[in-house]
Amino acid sequence: MRREDLDLTKYKSDKLDYLKYYDPIFLPFLDMHISLLELGILEGASLLLWKDYFINSNIVGIDIHLPDNFQPPERIKIFEGSQDDTLFLTTVANSTAPNGFDIIIDDASHLGELSKKSFWHLFNNHLKPGGIYAIEDWGTGYWEDWPDGAYLDLDEQESKFGKVSKKPLPCHSNGMVGFIKQLIDEQGAIDVTRDNKNRRPSKFERLIIYPGLVFVIKRNNV
Repeated sequence: MRREDLDLTKYKSDKLDYLKYYDPIFLPFLDMHISLLELGILEGASLLLWKDYFINSNIVGIDIHLPDNFQPPERIKIFEGSQDDTLFLTTVANSTAPNGFDIIIDDASHLGELSKKSFWHLFNNHLKPGGIYAIEDWGTGYWEDWPDGAYLDLDEQESKFGKVSKKPLPCHSNGMVGFIKQLIDEQGAIDVTRDNKNRRPSKFERLIIYPGLVFVIKRNNV
């Protein structure tokens, strides 16, 4: 698990709520020399956390608007730009991690189309084999007041047909939830393509879904 001397009270970041999920996933990387990219840095507190969490790391942060009062210390670099600007993402990646990132964390827009575009560009081109791609707050896709959200009612009622939902379930083919469901399709690629002459395995070694947090581990021979 994480180092015992890491004082979590120093960091005003919502990442702390997710550490119970991050800790076991990140364990193999703790003592490695790694490069980590975070999309969406808010005030920069999470970058400071990752810097101390991975003591042999180079940390890169991207945000569409950089914080005014954050002065990045040694081992942290920040860049201003949009997560769906693939040319910008490649420029940052090539200048900071030319051999690829070990870990990429998306805590940016939480909008399906933007997250999908940055995911596939970074996953295919700038995440090392065996690397981890984390997507935070995907549950916004169920928020009725979120730009690409859609309400989901899981309550059930008895009927002559047994238990049925009170409302028809939205398909969630779009938005953040739709994007996450597309990742499930990729995990099942070997079956999705079973009747195709170009049958192929998934690009993912594993896909792990927690409430609010998704981990994609890239297959080593991709």
